[in-house]
Amino acid sequence: MIESISIKGIATYDISTPELLKDLSKINFLYGSNGTGKTTISRIIADELNFPACKVDWVNGKIKTLVYNKDFVIKNQLKPPKFMLDLVMIQ
Repeated sequence: MIESISIKGIATYDISTPELLKDLSKINFLYGSNGTGKTTISRIIADELNFPACKVDWVNGKIKTLVYNKDFVIKNQLKPPKFMLDLVMIQ
């Protein structure tokens, strides 16, 4: 389970002041308008090492994650649905 996510210096997130998602539950829903950072958060969860200014804190250590977002659709050459939804599944 993810305890918190600290995000800064990427996409719509400021470089100087990190945004902190905390008090997360076992299941969390992130929603918002286009351009608000939902895909950015899913990218950080999928591959934290590519985002050195960001940090994902795990309860009891990192576990396998599967992220279904635009990157997954492109990488796997899938036909995107009319309504694209970013999903993160943590096993």
